[in-house]
Amino acid sequence: MRLILIRHGQTASNVAQALDTAAPGAPLDETGIAQAQALVERLGAEGRDVDAVYSSTLLRARMTAGPLAQARGLEVAEHAGLTEISAGELEMRTDRDAQLAYRDVFFRWLSGDLSARVPGGEDARTALDRFDAVIEGARNAGTGKLVVVSHAAMLVTWLASRSANFDSALLSPVPLANTGVVTLEDATGSSWRLRSWQGQHLE
Repeated sequence: MRLILIRHGQTASNVAQALDTAAPGAPLDETGIAQAQALVERLGAEGRDVDAVYSSTLLRARMTAGPLAQARGLEVAEHAGLTEISAGELEMRTDRDAQLAYRDVFFRWLSGDLSARVPGGEDARTALDRFDAVIEGARNAGTGKLVVVSHAAMLVTWLASRSANFDSALLSPVPLANTGVVTLEDATGSSWRLRSWQGQHLE
């Protein structure tokens, strides 16, 4: 099975650096709409022969997935298991203290502390379980190539936990950008192997 993981396009919340994790979330702004439309050509050959396009239930993810699904003659399948990891009591805050608090928990997830959470938020173990369930459902259905449009913290946390060759150095100097694309191939069991990171091919 091959996975194409895509972060949603830009929103006003991204520009304001707001911790926007709850439904329905901000829609794509003009830049984000253009990014979603450009994905169709950007993916090139990688975007052909796609069996299914999944998105989280948040508006920005659905809007990002739409043009690609339409170009491939597919419907976007929405899955709550693909939504962003909850910011809890920090929801929609833009101040530096909130940003640092969420970032601190995020890096604890990357280091393997999956029980960490912000106040009132979700721990990574719960988030990974729901994301895994969606991917396993696609695998069990015989999906060969799957596009998943989700969110930065959710995608990077899943990659760090489930990919055999993920390196946190990939996040510097450029983290997972809006409409950043990551491709993986099924390895063994629950392990995946990164094949590309935002245009950078990996061995």
